Amino acid sequence: MLIIVLRIIFYIYMRLISFLKPGLFFYECFRILVLILILILKSGEQGLAIRMIFSAPSALFALMALFIWLDIDKYRTYLPLFMAGKIIGVFLEALWSIINGQVTMIIRDSTDVLARLILSGDLFALAAVLMIIRSLQKPDMEEN
Repeated sequence: MLIIVLRIIFYIYMRLISFLKPGLFFYECFRILVLILILILKSGEQGLAIRMIFSAPSALFALMALFIWLDIDKYRTYLPLFMAGKIIGVFLEALWSIINGQVTMIIRDSTDVLARLILSGDLFALAAVLMIIRSLQKPDMEEN
């Protein structure tokens, strides 16, 4: 009976992991769009091209998420790099929120809402990457 319950839990867990991979890719694409929207709202015509150049490396996260979704076995070695990038990003976003005064939860404009959305989304993306890494390290229950 216990083995049946464990197999059911394992099946549910693996189905959740299979949804996290495409979800991570779609979130990263959404994140790039929101980042570009923040850059457009915060700046005028002057200096927009330079800011877009600095935001372009964010596309690497979307590409890594796409490759992880398509072939996890081939690209599993990049998961720690993805996780490290997310940790650095979350740390810098939280630091920026503290310096910018957004921790007070006072919303001044729409970019504050978008910045909080990105921070919370990156926290969920970091949790998803950790769950994917953990699922790859677990021994397969079918062998028992």
